Amino acid sequence: MAAVLNASLFAPMAAQPLEVGVAGYVKDLAVGASSVIDGERLFLNTARSRLQFSVGFGDHVSGEAWLDTEILAGSYLDSEEYRTIRALAFDEFADLDWTITSGDDYEVRQNLFRLTASASLGKARAVVGRQRIAWGTGFVWTPTDVLNPVNPVAIERDEKAGIDAAYVEYALGPMTRIEAAFAPSRDSDRTSVAGRMSSHVGEYDVAVMGGRIRDAWIVGGDFAGYAGDAGVRGEAAFTYSADEDFLRAVLNADYNFPGDYYAFVELHYNGAGTRDRDEYDFAELLSGQTLNLAQFYAAASVSKSLSPLVAASFYGVLNADDGSGLAGPALIWDAKENLDVSASAYVFFGADDSEYGRVGNVYFVIVQYFF
Repeated sequence: MAAVLNASLFAPMAAQPLEVGVAGYVKDLAVGASSVIDGERLFLNTARSRLQFSVGFGDHVSGEAWLDTEILAGSYLDSEEYRTIRALAFDEFADLDWTITSGDDYEVRQNLFRLTASASLGKARAVVGRQRIAWGTGFVWTPTDVLNPVNPVAIERDEKAGIDAAYVEYALGPMTRIEAAFAPSRDSDRTSVAGRMSSHVGEYDVAVMGGRIRDAWIVGGDFAGYAGDAGVRGEAAFTYSADEDFLRAVLNADYNFPGDYYAFVELHYNGAGTRDRDEYDFAELLSGQTLNLAQFYAAASVSKSLSPLVAASFYGVLNADDGSGLAGPALIWDAKENLDVSASAYVFFGADDSEYGRVGNVYFVIVQYFF
């Protein structure tokens, strides 16, 4: 349920009514997994409340603040993995996360998942703050989504982190626009500046982008359209850095089949990776400095409504270089209005020295209520 309050609070602004909205969700996520360091079974329960506040002054000025309050509990909080992640250098410009209280196996914390101020005038719009700047057309891997990359094996893949940035877009025409983003960093050498131009050519949406992203230069582009009744998309980005130059690219397709089946498949080339598993740097993977270790990948997903209230899905990722991957079945129950319950698993397979074979299976249950 969303509550909206309209009021003309100040006489000079009578023509610009104040609009305030509140929405959000409460979620409980229970995860059972194994440590990739010592194989110990770990458990983490995350109870999260998200309040999404919005405010607007007419059609030109608005703002958003998404406040997350989380209660974490379980053995994972006393694991080497968690200590490693907590010890990583903070890379965002603003510190919008804080801990209320904590112990060996519990923690209560808050963060501002989004915090933005927006203004629009004519064909231009500007947004400042922690925001999601989503570029590219990939489902699983997004080479041109350089500011907010998403981990392909994340449990909450729909929870897309934002970045502290200033963003501007300007419409050159009905289907053509230019965008620019500036993302400062506490380390000036890792400040990012990027631009993108998108338009429509024939039957396809196309875009080109480029910029200085942290410590590297990147140029790339993407497209999206249809081949018959199937959607087809692709994107590629070339990275120039002091350490190495490499290409990353994806190609995907999706289709709604008879019988209420939906499926997509995506292929990914990661030029920053290696085909020799002896050269894998698992420390970089654990720390989040890289999302994949090899070069050739494939992903696929199939979903099907079993009834008006129950759906099943399958999500899979394959490292084609070492034969490892994950199989992710899920069952989703629309228990009642605004209440969803799902049970899922990530079943990892492969040799012990492969990218995914060294990871223990992950099982998770999510109960989420939207308001």
